[in-house]
Amino acid sequence: MKSSILRAGVVALACALGLSACGGGSGDLNLIGVVSGVSQDGLVLQNNGGDDTNVVSPYTSFQFGNRVSTDDQFNITVKHKPDNAEACFVTNGKARANYFTIGQISVACTIKQHALKADIVNLKGSGLVIVNGSDRQEVQPNTTSESGPQTTSVQMAKVNQDGVYGVTVLTQPAGQTCTVSGGSKPDGNGTGIMGSDENTTVTVNCT
Repeated sequence: MKSSILRAGVVALACALGLSACGGGSGDLNLIGVVSGVSQDGLVLQNNGGDDTNVVSPYTSFQFGNRVSTDDQFNITVKHKPDNAEACFVTNGKARANYFTIGQISVACTIKQHALKADIVNLKGSGLVIVNGSDRQEVQPNTTSESGPQTTSVQMAKVNQDGVYGVTVLTQPAGQTCTVSGGSKPDGNGTGIMGSDENTTVTVNCT
């Protein structure tokens, strides 16, 4: 009697967690998993070479349309990755189906990253610090020639494709005021959304 009550409780819990198909379908288990590192449409998964499923917003989980039966072999693979993803990997995607194995499946994607550069113009004083989020760069004065100070290029930390960037001046240099221009947003103040180009450049002009 106690065993029957316990078994009923386990089935109810599995249904609540979405691990079991509680009525209908050809099998007794929903083939599901968690997703990370996905920020746009385009991730398509397959099971055993078919039954395509698209991972949709909010890009945190997936569920195949066809249920599987206990002890069926499943083999989840990536058919197509999002355009902004470098690669996508399936973990624990191949096993025989049961409540435990289908609860261990995950898919993780790594987002493409692109270079962000700041061209520093006419910097004569010391103390300039520019930032992009948590990326902090201390900039040394420009070298000079007969024609005057030269432009210095500062490599910022790479930014995820489709990620937001915004280069700002944290600390002004001694005796000068520096402003940031460029970027993909219309206001041209060093902010934007990282595109698919390999390099994006903003300008820091000091006067």
